[in-house]
Amino acid sequence: MRIGVDSYSYHRFFGELRTSESPAEQRWTTDDFLNCCSELGVEGVSLETCFLDSGADANVESLRQRLDQHGFERVLAWGHPDGLAMGLDRDAFADALAAVDQAAGLGCNLLRIVIGTTRHFGHEDETEVLRRVVPQVAQITEKADQCGLDVAIETHCDLTTESVGELIEQVASPQLGVVFDSANVVRIGDDLLTAAAALAPHTKMIHAKDLDLGSSTPGDPGGHWPGVPLGHGDLDIDQALAVMNEAGFDGLACVEVADMAPGWSEHEIVAQSVDWLTKFATERYSCPE
Repeated sequence: MRIGVDSYSYHRFFGELRTSESPAEQRWTTDDFLNCCSELGVEGVSLETCFLDSGADANVESLRQRLDQHGFERVLAWGHPDGLAMGLDRDAFADALAAVDQAAGLGCNLLRIVIGTTRHFGHEDETEVLRRVVPQVAQITEKADQCGLDVAIETHCDLTTESVGELIEQVASPQLGVVFDSANVVRIGDDLLTAAAALAPHTKMIHAKDLDLGSSTPGDPGGHWPGVPLGHGDLDIDQALAVMNEAGFDGLACVEVADMAPGWSEHEIVAQSVDWLTKFATERYSCPE
């Protein structure tokens, strides 16, 4: 396991505000994010396409060189917030195909995609959703394979864990897997450890999040889900990552921050979570058999 940070952790710094959030006092560029990650000492970054600057980051070769200077493993994270809109947005599908070329140009090994978002969850029979999205995901994966890339579908509060697994099985490509988000599976009402066990064989990247569940309602993914540093919340993160470890997971585990619990800042949650992951990786991955 290698440790990274997803740029969504600093969404306020890139101008996106979630419910009840106040604007950040500063605005960041991609370079600000990369410099922060260098200071944290992480090995990789996941770059949300929605936060890439249409000017400074439009030159793929320039951005690749900047990533190379930091020595980062990199993932391109396409699709926030609506992704493929459950297979109903043909323009989004075309954009996802274009993201394959962008990811390849940046020197990525992995492209993250999303199927939908919280407002899509539970509004339609998931069998119908899979009927639409399986051919789209298969085509994205085929193109990615030709470019030397893997594709990973994030558990994004859009589909149940069971349907994510079914989607992977129907496409049936070793290049297709999952970005396992430890918070999102809980938000839709699935059990964290059960979901981890089901998706571990397919997991290519992890979004490591912990939650304070005191005011949250599982099954209502669009509600307020206060995030705290790893190890400070109510999720059994240690055991979930142990399940991934036992299944042979060897990808990036990226800290990601969405909602923040009162009293915490992005910097505090990210830095303390990186420290927690570093300790976990050292203890779990360095111990002799």
